[in-house]
Amino acid sequence: MIRWRWAWFSLSMVILVVAWPASQRLSFDRSLPRMFAAEDPTRKDFERLQSKFGVSDLIVFAYRDEKLWAKDGSGLERLQRIRERIEATPGVAVAMDLSKIDQMLGQLDQPFAVFGKLFGGNKTHVLLDDRNAIANAFKTIFEGQTHSRDGALVAIACLLKPADQSPVTTKETLSQLRVLADSLSSQAAQKGMLVGQPVMVEEGFDEIEQDGRRLSLVSTLCLSLLILVGFRSLRWAIISIAVVQWSLIVTRGLLSWLAWDLTMVSSMLASIVTVIGVATTMHWMLGYQQAMKSGSAPEEALRRSMVSLRRPIAWACITDAIGFASLSFAKVGPVQDYGWMMAIASLVVLVGIFVLVPAIALMPLAPKRFEKWVGLSFELSAIPGDESLRRCLLWILRQVTLSHRAVAIVAILICGLAAWGSLRLTVETDFIKNFRSDAPLVVAYRAVETELGGAGVWDVVVPAPKVLTQSYLDQVAALEAGLMALEVPGS
Repeated sequence: MIRWRWAWFSLSMVILVVAWPASQRLSFDRSLPRMFAAEDPTRKDFERLQSKFGVSDLIVFAYRDEKLWAKDGSGLERLQRIRERIEATPGVAVAMDLSKIDQMLGQLDQPFAVFGKLFGGNKTHVLLDDRNAIANAFKTIFEGQTHSRDGALVAIACLLKPADQSPVTTKETLSQLRVLADSLSSQAAQKGMLVGQPVMVEEGFDEIEQDGRRLSLVSTLCLSLLILVGFRSLRWAIISIAVVQWSLIVTRGLLSWLAWDLTMVSSMLASIVTVIGVATTMHWMLGYQQAMKSGSAPEEALRRSMVSLRRPIAWACITDAIGFASLSFAKVGPVQDYGWMMAIASLVVLVGIFVLVPAIALMPLAPKRFEKWVGLSFELSAIPGDESLRRCLLWILRQVTLSHRAVAIVAILICGLAAWGSLRLTVETDFIKNFRSDAPLVVAYRAVETELGGAGVWDVVVPAPKVLTQSYLDQVAALEAGLMALEVPGS
């Protein structure tokens, strides 16, 4: 590996160039059914529902308007204009709100409206007539659905077109609706909010994807800075970054060629690869440093450290791969995919270390005057506080050896306490708790969930006979009554 280091380095650059275009095509799977394994009954039921009924996505467009019930009708007319703009958005099938209900009641009340116009009356809104019993009943029925109890929060239910019938993607539709929500005048209505499963999937997964990239960048910079400050070596900081980035690009290229997609679980792929790559590189770096201390030349020090550390490095990456591959026994589809992805990434890191480190470690990078100018060296320096750290660790080792019985008893007690605590753990099923409490998505959901009837929709599918009978309809009615009696928020 050292003798032919430039050949291996050239081969690694060819692999990098080939893998780069494919790595850019790796997509992020935002499908909720993919959260379940292919044979999972829940996924099968949902896919059967989609194939039979062509389920469309429902979102709620909400905004605050203190003048919704203004007697001059300005609030309802403003709501109608917003709803019409929503219905004109590509990808939206239909929208339902109070203004539509008001128009329907106006048609029922049309004869009286005609007489009102004959006597010089203005255009009226039936929902604003407190003496109209039907209008009051409708306002009560739709309270919590189209408007909050105090009328300050207004909601428009938007049904999106199925993906195979829409001229644009769901992401593009939501983007246009988000522009509309942000453009609402602060004088007439506050900034709008979007909630619903499509919003949670698209915007929530956007946040997760961005967090994954941010975590990868921060972890790479922090670990490289640790090498730079701790060892004061620009060369090995460059080596760690090169190994990590090469491994990421090649891994993403392989995943793209295998037609795999990143999911919410595997979005942390880059950060874990960073930890594996930098940690493994540091093993070799420490061995190289020890060889240099004994007076060996750089190439001889690299050879001696490779001979002594090649097996530990190889087995460390292989055991990482085996550990991640064990996740393939999980029942959740994305967890299975993540396990295989990380297994591949661990082996790619192993290859990257052996093809990149020899060439970069022995490559002349800059003249001495550059090192003096930046105040850092490309070669390894002694670790600050290394001797003190060694003495501290040896003291701990002696104390543990002398008091091994007491240490064992304390360890058993801690393990027992940890086991007891693990039994008290609960699983968090609230998806919005994956985000910061001040995130726009969380703020919108809190408003809709507390002031309206919620933004979730459940589909209950029951088998039906070929010929409907009265007894069957009675059973369905009883089922509906039972569902309505459940203590479900927003039901």
